Amino acid sequence: MEINYRNAEEKDLNFLVESRLEFIEMTVKDMEYSIIRNNIDEYFQNVIEKKQCDIILAEHMGTVIGTGIIFYYNSVPSKFNISGKNAYITSMYVDVEYRRQGIAGEILSRLINYANERGYYIFFLHESEIGKPLYEKFGFIKGKEGMVLKV
Repeated sequence: MEINYRNAEEKDLNFLVESRLEFIEMTVKDMEYSIIRNNIDEYFQNVIEKKQCDIILAEHMGTVIGTGIIFYYNSVPSKFNISGKNAYITSMYVDVEYRRQGIAGEILSRLINYANERGYYIFFLHESEIGKPLYEKFGFIKGKEGMVLKV
């Protein structure tokens, strides 16, 4: 089975917005739906345009079957993070029928590599039970809130 991995582009905004709405379980019936939908759309437009994130889409036969997002931000430098550069990984997902085939690992590896190329070596994420073994395999350890990896 051939999987195509690519960076999300502006043409993928609708997919990203719809995926986020589904993730947070928002439906048209919710009173705030249109406001939140517009805010999510603006958010993704902004971070993609300013290159504040990388978004990987895994596709099989033209259909997105997996995703991963890494956001870049700065904090006050410290002994733990002398540059103050941080990366937050989120929205790691692979469709059920495609799991256990290395797709999530490939997405995660690509996200970490993109961040390293930008000079980011500290990674944070909030793990799900299903994702925790993968993150541990990559070297993430339990932090105060979520998991952390220092490369």
